[in-house]
Amino acid sequence: MIIKLPFLGQKLPMLLPELEWMLVGEKIHDGQFLYKEVWTNVGPLASFVYWAIDVSFGRSQFVYEFIAILITYFQALYFTFVCNTRQTYLEKNYAPGLIYVLLMSLSFDMSKLSPILLSTTFLLFAFNKLVKQMERREGVSDEVFEVGLYIGIASLFHQPTMVFIFWSIASLVFFTNANLRQHFLAILGFGLPLFLTGLYFYFYDSLDEFKYNWFNGIFKIKQYSLEDFKSAFIAITVPSALAVFGFLRQTQVSRYNSYQQRTQQIMLIWGIASLLALFLSPNVAPMQFIIFVPFFAYFITGFFFHLKGAFLPELLFTILFLFIVFVQYQGVTPFFGKGFEQLADMRVKPKEIPERLKGQKMLVIGERIDEYSYGESATCYLNWDLSKIDLENPDNYESIINIFDNFKKDPPTIIIDKQNVIPKIFKRIPALSSDYQATKINGIYQRKF
Repeated sequence: MIIKLPFLGQKLPMLLPELEWMLVGEKIHDGQFLYKEVWTNVGPLASFVYWAIDVSFGRSQFVYEFIAILITYFQALYFTFVCNTRQTYLEKNYAPGLIYVLLMSLSFDMSKLSPILLSTTFLLFAFNKLVKQMERREGVSDEVFEVGLYIGIASLFHQPTMVFIFWSIASLVFFTNANLRQHFLAILGFGLPLFLTGLYFYFYDSLDEFKYNWFNGIFKIKQYSLEDFKSAFIAITVPSALAVFGFLRQTQVSRYNSYQQRTQQIMLIWGIASLLALFLSPNVAPMQFIIFVPFFAYFITGFFFHLKGAFLPELLFTILFLFIVFVQYQGVTPFFGKGFEQLADMRVKPKEIPERLKGQKMLVIGERIDEYSYGESATCYLNWDLSKIDLENPDNYESIINIFDNFKKDPPTIIIDKQNVIPKIFKRIPALSSDYQATKINGIYQRKF
């Protein structure tokens, strides 16, 4: 709480993905149907959470961050509960939760209510059920269905976490005596939430939109900036090193029984699955490393447990604590200099626009959607990667029909064109051109009244 509270209450920089999450919740609250009338690759369950927040509190950065803190502490308590109940260490303790909370303060964007944060909660549920199967002396039970079920639910929050189904299968194959039927049960549990979600969109005649929006960008090479890698690298260097040392120390201790050793190996596979999920993520930012936190917390706790010396563990923990506080503050409110300028490209930096344009329904065309912080989103074209298939192809007949229908259904008062696509669209669709006029500001168009 000491680490988190100083930043609570709109003191953290707002990020572009965060603004998109808020806009998704806002548009669904306004009656727009997800994926059909709101083009975004935010997971359906994450969108439902953002809708619920918007219904209750509106577009409030404070509420988003406060709920994120509550979820973080729930995850830490639950992770501690699993480690103690399943006896994954030589003795019961609260250190895993302490390390977990500390690691969740590595970067200010980890305090955001991201889909990966929501998804990790259900991955922890799956971890508990999986370890429980190894603990059973009578062998694996049909509860493996729940392992797959939790992973399927997690993937509906954050798509890349679906790779954890391979983590569960590999763990069952290598470390349990699960039979073929039980493997199929786990896969069935994984597929059930996805099937029901697909069925829901099918009944609302938007299955194609669901597939296009949700899967777009997962298996696709993305362009990453060096600054993204720099901030992420700074955030995880020390935890990664301590986790490696912790794994090496735990493997050298002979007092661990076979069940505890298998738990260590399962957690090691978790790290590999997290790496795969990272490469499938829509961006590289420290928040994407939340999925690594259980892996880091597990082995870093082991590192401190088996560290010899009267005061060495306490000293190293104090150094780790100070390092994490230093990294977080340097990324937000630097102690000295410019700080690390973490995620400079992802921060919302709205250019000043005339007062008469603020509070209007807008369509911002381009990668950066900063101006939406001044107004509401109009039309379905929220995410540029998804929208470009229409907006950059006005020569395509289907695109023309889509653009015209979407403009008429939810017309923007202001159009901010950063990709210079509007002149060609207006040329192809004169009926839209007659509704708008260019302003004195280049690239901005205003609706005629």
